[in-house]
Amino acid sequence: MVSEIDLLRRDIPRLEKKFGMDNPFVEVLKAQFASLQNQTGQQSQKELHHLRFVNFKRFQLRKRNESSGSQP
Repeated sequence: MVSEIDLLRRDIPRLEKKFGMDNPFVEVLKAQFASLQNQTGQQSQKELHHLRFVNFKRFQLRKRNESSGSQP
């Protein structure tokens, strides 16, 4: 499935040639494209931080279980 970002990435250069770079419609599409890219980047960062946190907590639990298992 083609995403909105992919569609804008393809259509903006074509529309710039047809209507000009300063066309208000083209400007709105560029702003929308930039906004979608920022949202995707922010979402990726949040997911990355979450995964790092989960891995850290798993490491702590494993370390605690290993140390409690070795003591009589």
